[in-house]
Amino acid sequence: MLIEKINLHEISHLTTERPVAPIVEDFFNYFSSFDLERVLIVTDEDVKTDIRVLNQLKALQRTTKNITIFKVKPDNDYTDSQKKDILRELHFKTLKSIMYLPWFLILIIIHHPFLAFRTKAKQGIYNDHSYFLTQKIDTSSYTCVICNNLISANSVDSYNEVDYIYDIHELEVFRNRNKASIQRSFYVYLREMEELGKRKNIITISRYIADTLSTMHNFKRSKIKVIYNKNFVNTNVLSDSKRNKDKYLLIYIGSISMDRGLEDIVRLSYRYDILIIACNYNEDAILYLKENSNLHRLTIFKGMNYQSILLKSIGQYQYPFFLILINPTHPSYRYALPNKFFQAQAVGCPIIVYDKTYLGSIVRKYGCGLVFSDITSTDFLNSISNIEYTAMQQSMKVRIAEAIKNKKL
Repeated sequence: MLIEKINLHEISHLTTERPVAPIVEDFFNYFSSFDLERVLIVTDEDVKTDIRVLNQLKALQRTTKNITIFKVKPDNDYTDSQKKDILRELHFKTLKSIMYLPWFLILIIIHHPFLAFRTKAKQGIYNDHSYFLTQKIDTSSYTCVICNNLISANSVDSYNEVDYIYDIHELEVFRNRNKASIQRSFYVYLREMEELGKRKNIITISRYIADTLSTMHNFKRSKIKVIYNKNFVNTNVLSDSKRNKDKYLLIYIGSISMDRGLEDIVRLSYRYDILIIACNYNEDAILYLKENSNLHRLTIFKGMNYQSILLKSIGQYQYPFFLILINPTHPSYRYALPNKFFQAQAVGCPIIVYDKTYLGSIVRKYGCGLVFSDITSTDFLNSISNIEYTAMQQSMKVRIAEAIKNKKL
C-alpha cells in the first residue's frame, strides 16, 4: 500500500472563500461528540476534489487545526509468489465463511490458487488490493481517526483510547454480492465487515445502506448514523401534477471523470436539459464538459448537499431520467450497482443506462428505464409517451422496491 501525506495548505477548496454547504453543519454536529484534538483522515479519494471529504475537513477545522490526511493507494507491483499468496489466503479466508455465506463456495472454486481458469477475475483481485501484504498505519498518536471508503478500514491499526469513525458511502458490491464484481473484491468485503463489526461509529450515505448493514451484517442501528442523503426515503416528488414547465431532464449524479460517459453527455446536451451533480470530480473532466457541451442546457452543481436542487429540478420537468453511465468496457463498472440507482429508485425516477451492463439487464427485466448504446440516436426520448413514462416510473417505485426487498436484484 502506497501512502501519500496531503498538505492541507495546498487544498484550494479550503482556502478559497465560498458558501458553506449545509451538510458541513451535519458533519460538525456529529464530529463534535468525539475527541478531535488530533485528527487523522485516511482515504483513497482525491482529497483536492472529493466534495465529501472536503466538507468533512471544513467541519473539522471549526474544532482543530491539528489534522493529518493520508491518501492510500494499492501497490500493484507483485511477484508471482505474492500473487499466489494472495489467492491462497483468499481461499482459506472464504472457507471460514461458507457457513454464513454459502454462495462463497462457488467463489472458492473460481479463486482457488491452484486452478488456472478465471484468470481475469484473479487478475482483478491482486491488481486492486494489497491489504495483508502491507503494514498498517500507526494511529496511536491521534485522538480521532476518520476512515473514508472501504479501502481505509483495514489500513489502520486499532487502539482503545482512539475514536474511530468509518465513513461508508459506497456499498454497491454488497448489493451485487452474487455477480462478477464480488469475484474481484469479496476478500475486501469480508475483511471490512469483520473490522466494522467491532466498531460503533459509522456514518453512511443513506438510510438504505444503513438498513443493509443492519440486516445483512447484523450491525446494531445504534452504531450507524445516517448523515448524507437521508431525505431519499418515501419521497413523492414525481406525483406533482403541476410539473409541466419542460419535457425532458437528464440527471447525472456521481464522480465526474472521462470514463463516466462524458462524451455522450456532451452529445445529449444539444438535445436535452442536463443536470450534473458532481459529488467528486476531475478538473479536466469538468473543463471538458464546459468546453464541449451546450452550456445553455447544462447545469453543473458541485457538492454533496444536493437534495434541494435535485428535487426542485425534478419538479420542473415532465419526464426526468437519471443517467447512470457506467463504462461497460471496464470489468468492475460493468457489474457495478451504483448508489445513484437507489437514489433514482427512492424518488421513483426512471433510469437510462449503458448496454452490456448489469444495470442494463435490470432495465430489461423490470422495465424501469431505457438502455443507451453507442448507436442510439440523441433524439431517442422524443418517442416516449406519457403512458410509457408512467409505466417506467411505476416500475421503479414498485417493482424495483419489491426486488430490493426480496433481494432479487
